[in-house]
Amino acid sequence: MRSVLIRRSYRRTLHTSTTLLTTSRRTLDFNSGFTSSYDPNEEGRGPMFSKNTIGVPQFYPRDLKKRVDEYVVGQDRAKKTISSVIFNHYQNVRRRDHQELVDRKRDEKLMRQAIARDRNARERESHPVEDEFPGHNDSIQNMHQAWQHGEQRVDFYIPEDESRTPSVKIDKSNLLLIGPTGVGKTYILETLSKKINVPFTICDCNSFTQAGYIGQDVETCIERLLIESNYDVRATEQGIVVLDEFDKIAKRETMNGRDVGGEGVQQALLKLVEGTKVTINVKDNRSSSSRSASPITTNYTGPGSSSSSSGPQAAPPLPGRVDQYTIDTSNILFVMCGAFVGLDKVILNRVSKSTMGFGSELRSRSTADNKPDLPPELFHHLPHRAPNAEDAAALTALDLATPDDLQKFGFIPELIGRVHNIVALSPLSRSDLLRILTEPRNSLVAQYTALFQTYPSNLYFTQKALVAIAERAEAARTGARGLKMEMERVLAEPMFDAPTHYVLVTEAAVRGREKVGYWGKDGRLEVERLIREEDGLSALDGDAQGSGGREIVGLGSLEQYREAGQSGA
Repeated sequence: MRSVLIRRSYRRTLHTSTTLLTTSRRTLDFNSGFTSSYDPNEEGRGPMFSKNTIGVPQFYPRDLKKRVDEYVVGQDRAKKTISSVIFNHYQNVRRRDHQELVDRKRDEKLMRQAIARDRNARERESHPVEDEFPGHNDSIQNMHQAWQHGEQRVDFYIPEDESRTPSVKIDKSNLLLIGPTGVGKTYILETLSKKINVPFTICDCNSFTQAGYIGQDVETCIERLLIESNYDVRATEQGIVVLDEFDKIAKRETMNGRDVGGEGVQQALLKLVEGTKVTINVKDNRSSSSRSASPITTNYTGPGSSSSSSGPQAAPPLPGRVDQYTIDTSNILFVMCGAFVGLDKVILNRVSKSTMGFGSELRSRSTADNKPDLPPELFHHLPHRAPNAEDAAALTALDLATPDDLQKFGFIPELIGRVHNIVALSPLSRSDLLRILTEPRNSLVAQYTALFQTYPSNLYFTQKALVAIAERAEAARTGARGLKMEMERVLAEPMFDAPTHYVLVTEAAVRGREKVGYWGKDGRLEVERLIREEDGLSALDGDAQGSGGREIVGLGSLEQYREAGQSGA
């Protein structure tokens, strides 16, 4: 019996010594150089670990502009500014994602340290009768924690964590595009939306009305952005919203009631553009009709998109079910577009000098081509301004637009103050319209050439015919849309008389002096002869060297015509 007691006391002493030995190896100083555990997420110290780990962006503004140059002719100033704004928005998205990842790793590390600290404290403060009564120590600790919890009081002041350096918050920069119709405002944005991987939608401001009236509320644009991101709230909060026809919500004087589509819509857009939380109620289309139009499809392939194969994907609501989504618009980029007809008169009244009285400058306010005669010194403050005189001639009075001019046009100052970039697009000249016919990837000549090949027919244009189409489109004052109208007018009869093997459009056919020429399979040489005869042999040889095969200007054979017509297809 005595040997059994001695053996039991020896075991207890050995057990106690082992516990003390294990406890002595652990320390509460987690900043020391040696620890008994390894943390793979722990950051090191030194110059190698102090560098920025956000990574190099996949593209830069010049890459975005190069992509737009393949589809849009001219408008270099607008392209550079829009590319920079879109790139900065993309960088802010990447920076926020990186900062969230760093904060999450830091919180996980602090949580692991707290758990290890509590475990060490429990091992150090073990109850003396723990070995005799298993589980007794846990009951005592639970009673102690409950007693401490009862003494806790509510503290409304949140102390600042001095160990964590607050990150710099970069605000978004909204954009306003001003320009006549048909110059490429919306087309530039649609082209850029295919390059970046963020949700993108275009909304028409004509249907916006004040809350409580017939029409669409301003929150409809956020709902369409949510649909574009396939109901992914996080992706929606980093998207881009384009408010087209923005000038239509300008304040107007009404004699028969309240202006529900003007100033009321502007006031509703204030918090939406600045940043607020919007609650979207999404209903199934089969159970209730939706007032919003179908959104423009983008190439967003993020975690919430339908085309993504990885990550959780959100699903639309079930039939008869109403889901609520809360969207924070603080990081949504807003781009406003509009023609702003009449704004140039407001600007000219501000910048033009009086031509009456003693000492006044005798200068006409408009030249022969109906463009204002403004001194070049007024445009020196503009960014991305071309130094040569030819590009400087494309500057108009809209380039001098200021917030004061927009307030006189009918916008409230609170909304204009939330627009940080104002960019004006210049009207398209005759040379720009001629380049639009042949240079871009989806040029009109390439489109109609591919269309006639399905008949099957071979469509050809002479250079003088293209110049005549550009002249008539310039007179229509509808921009690039006038080219489409002229092409439809000229090719109306060939489309109806199809199929014919060869179709040739000459200058006389464009101006209406004769019909478009048709030939059969053996009319190839005759078509080539007429092309050379109208454009001239010297012009063919001289222009073909500088065109590089991109334009139809001065090509010498039908094969070269076909290559130029299919260059953008």
